[in-house]
Amino acid sequence: MDIKIDQLRTSSGVKNLLTRIKGITSIQNWNVLCRWGFCLSIKQSSVPRMVDEKLDGIEIDYDTLVGKNKTIYTQLLINNLRHHNIEINKENLTKFLYAHVNRGINIIYNFKLKDISGLLSLTR
Repeated sequence: MDIKIDQLRTSSGVKNLLTRIKGITSIQNWNVLCRWGFCLSIKQSSVPRMVDEKLDGIEIDYDTLVGKNKTIYTQLLINNLRHHNIEINKENLTKFLYAHVNRGINIIYNFKLKDISGLLSLTR
């Protein structure tokens, strides 16, 4: 199956949270924080809620978001959709990528993570 995800778009609310998290963590790259959020969310047992917001925040090219581990991140997303009996198609991959990043960024912000060690403590 070769379904290409083009980019991640966020709402302005997520952009605001990312800006605050950047200030707290001193991590300057959106893609790193979004990867952290994705990983925290994908670990949850439930499906992230679909967010019906205007996607007017930031745009990150998918290849930039996932870096050299594109296959791993894409497969994590596909496996998660399969686990929840959600059809694998470009629309769902894009929708759920955003939903996972949205939920994960909220987790990072709400738990006031300051560095990777805080992230690791949440994944145990």
